[in-house]
Amino acid sequence: MIYEFLNFQKVDSLQKDLSASVVRLHVIANSNSKEDQELKLFVRDKIIEFLSNNIDFSKGKYQVLKDIDKRRYQIENYIKQALLEKGKNYKVRITIQRDLFPNRVYNNFLFPSGIYDCVKVLIGDGKGKNWWCVIFPPLCIVDEAKLELPAEAREELKSSLSKKEYLIATSYGSMDSMPVKLRLKIYEILKTKFYKEAWFKRIFRSI
Repeated sequence: MIYEFLNFQKVDSLQKDLSASVVRLHVIANSNSKEDQELKLFVRDKIIEFLSNNIDFSKGKYQVLKDIDKRRYQIENYIKQALLEKGKNYKVRITIQRDLFPNRVYNNFLFPSGIYDCVKVLIGDGKGKNWWCVIFPPLCIVDEAKLELPAEAREELKSSLSKKEYLIATSYGSMDSMPVKLRLKIYEILKTKFYKEAWFKRIFRSI
């Protein structure tokens, strides 16, 4: 138990530093119908296409967030037009906020669950299943099925972490190898529902 707790503390520290260094993309579908779920992936591809062609990712995290914020309405109109061409008149709302994300492992690089800055895209009623990835460094452009971490992105992350934290991040080849405490279902459920509550923050310092 002591070993697991120490591991949890290390991963917690890693999450905090990664949170200061990365931006997530969060796309929420109109509903869980097959058509709307397919449209969610279509919207994902269109956003990645727009950002790849219009945002300079070499400027650093906060400048990237500012540039995306300045072009929010342009991006919304771009997505709306793409949906109209598919016969769907869905509203699209893009916000920049901080949100809770689950654990994710990209090619042996761990992104622990926790609060991250994100670009959130709500399609229509936004009642369907969501999709997420890391938008800065631009990992969304990689093949999500393979969850590969490009060399350039790995170097970007390495430069933003201490040597110790980088070693921790690259020590987990899969979700199953993560500390037990991180994989407790009750903890994840509580974190999802109450992560903004003061009492939860006092008990679970990881956020």
